[in-house]
Amino acid sequence: MSHFCSPHRIPRGFIDPIESEADALAVLSLAAPFGHDTIAVLLDPDRCGVGILVVTDTRDDDAIFRIIDVCIDAHYTEIGGLILATSRPGGDILSADRDRWIEASMQCDDGGIELVEWFVIGTHISCPRELAGDEPRWDSTR
Repeated sequence: MSHFCSPHRIPRGFIDPIESEADALAVLSLAAPFGHDTIAVLLDPDRCGVGILVVTDTRDDDAIFRIIDVCIDAHYTEIGGLILATSRPGGDILSADRDRWIEASMQCDDGGIELVEWFVIGTHISCPRELAGDEPRWDSTR
């Protein structure tokens, strides 16, 4: 995917909570155009964005684990949640992403943060969470 556009209102950092997939994709659109990148959106306990980390040239499918470690170790602010996106230009979701989702979710839990969502952006936008059979973690009552 060379361009990523969103007509959705982009939540403001430190002010507006990221409450839905559409909100998350709108924030991720700020990092477009995507190469082989991994994007991490750091959330406070109220799910307001407090930072965006873009790591370029992440062709290794397991790069998300090292990026999660960096986010867990980010002590400059209280991080309550994390939204990840992996860009695979011309590619798509992989069957092994199911296990990556499970491991990444446990890694975040162990680090005291919630992995809210992980998007794989390629020929389609997919969520490995769905491969694992996990329910969405978007809470409409927030």
